[in-house]
Amino acid sequence: MHRRRAILCALVALAGCGAEPDDGVGGVSASEARALNEAAALLDARSGAARDEAGLNPAARAAAAADRRRMVPTPIPETAAR
Repeated sequence: MHRRRAILCALVALAGCGAEPDDGVGGVSASEARALNEAAALLDARSGAARDEAGLNPAARAAAAADRRRMVPTPIPETAAR
């Protein structure tokens, strides 16, 4: 009886040790790596490094296009804000 209980406890403990399906590389999950890539693409688009879109990945291409369509908000006059 004790042996079965010990084996069952060991199996339950080992079942929780599985890897998640979205594990990334280098200690970064896949979603974190995607967010980092998108942030890098935005920075490249803003700095002008991404003007030639031929060699860009899809996230960088989308960020460059979004940055080019971005409109600077017009400031509200102080008299209208009060």
